[in-house]
Amino acid sequence: MNQTISPHPCAHLYGWEIKDHADPATSGRLAESAPRFSVVIPTLNQAETIEDTLLSLIHQDYPDLEIIVADGGSSDGTAAILNRYREELSAVLPGPDTGQSNAINKGFARASGDIFFWLNSDDYLLPDTLWRVAACFLADADLEFAVGAGDVISLDHHFLRHIPPLPMDEATMLNWKNDQWVMQQCCFWTNTLWQSVGGVDEQLHLLMDYDLWFRFSRRTKAAMINEKLAVMRYYPDAKTVKQRSKTSEELAYVYAKNGAYTSLREQVADLVVQRGASENYLNRIHSSLPVRLLKRLSLFPTPANPGP
Repeated sequence: MNQTISPHPCAHLYGWEIKDHADPATSGRLAESAPRFSVVIPTLNQAETIEDTLLSLIHQDYPDLEIIVADGGSSDGTAAILNRYREELSAVLPGPDTGQSNAINKGFARASGDIFFWLNSDDYLLPDTLWRVAACFLADADLEFAVGAGDVISLDHHFLRHIPPLPMDEATMLNWKNDQWVMQQCCFWTNTLWQSVGGVDEQLHLLMDYDLWFRFSRRTKAAMINEKLAVMRYYPDAKTVKQRSKTSEELAYVYAKNGAYTSLREQVADLVVQRGASENYLNRIHSSLPVRLLKRLSLFPTPANPGP
């Protein structure tokens, strides 16, 4: 390695440090038989956080890691950061793309590893995660899917919430809407399992991971790793926060696609109530002076059944 790798910025929370070799307790005799990992990092204009993501991978000190970045066409400082770590990256796929799901599929189409995972460019792995996951897969030759625990933090690294692993079965999938979910950043699966389901659904922009777990759960049983493996950031500009209103519609789509008809009927009923409440509100204010001005400027949505 010709360059000096910076210390991880989150050392004060999770114990990152520069070290010459991986922790013997987690690597040990695994090095000779270590499976190859492929990680895809979908990104777009996240120069503020992507270096943390890259450093968390580099500091794994894992012997066989393929890092693929799928950049949707960033116009901020992302390119400069990627160039800084270019020797550590297996590929940088330029944009444009049609969204995060498309970027993920493009990335894994280039991947050659035994075990896949993706890491958003505002999240990061914790120390020795890859060694722990490798040991899990090496202990069971038939294992195809593993799920660990993780933490949710703020943009400035303050702890918000712990997310434990859950059994990735039908019951868990159907309880997703009740805040029973796993962190995508803590999920790892085999190349062959990914190929068997055809990747993520590019019609989805928020719940592509949930739909993927739904399909995985129909094919295999996941192992649970009761250790923290990764961290995700939660903040106002995060996509899942900014586009939260679309989640309910995507959830209905996932239920329909996967044959969860009882849950689908419940979700559609909720959507009808939500839509009705929205239209009633629009009707009530439809003739007010501010709204008339906004309508004249073509900035106000027309309700389905406007009032008189």
